[in-house]
Amino acid sequence: MEEGAVKLRFQPLTTEVDALVRFLTSESWDYHGNPNPSAAEIREVFKQGYYTGEDVETFWIVIDSGRKIGLIRIFDLQDPTPLFDIRITRPYRGMGIGEKAVKWLTHHVFTHHPGAIRIEGRTRKDNYAMRKVFFKCGYVREAYHRKAWPSSDGTLHDSVGYGITREDWEENKVTPVDWGEVPF
Repeated sequence: MEEGAVKLRFQPLTTEVDALVRFLTSESWDYHGNPNPSAAEIREVFKQGYYTGEDVETFWIVIDSGRKIGLIRIFDLQDPTPLFDIRITRPYRGMGIGEKAVKWLTHHVFTHHPGAIRIEGRTRKDNYAMRKVFFKCGYVREAYHRKAWPSSDGTLHDSVGYGITREDWEENKVTPVDWGEVPF
């Protein structure tokens, strides 16, 4: 694999629950609410439509060799403001894959879901890598939530919300939030 020339494909998740279980139990996902889901938990939420359905799409992030190195889940697709979750396995972090994947999912949502007027994402305050990805992809920091992200050990973390509007994406611009001058 050439440095800087990582080629990715985005393959829809269909009925591959076993592959999903292997992927999600292969490591700890520290910046997610349940960093270590069990196989039974994954299978149950899969059956309930957590990964596929009218309101949700999930895609594998696949590298040149065909190896599944990440997962994108886009949800609330019937709402004008869908959200997403992204996971990339440890060996492939820091290679620009997150940025490529978020740019891909942004394009995907705005070209395949005409009712979407914006896309949102949230992350823990201390997830600087993801915050940098949001910034590089034209997402604007729009919210700060204190003690809003519970971790499995009961710790409450602050979280940060980002969004991109269809208009900004179409015009390749970034419109900062106008916080106004009012103190409330």
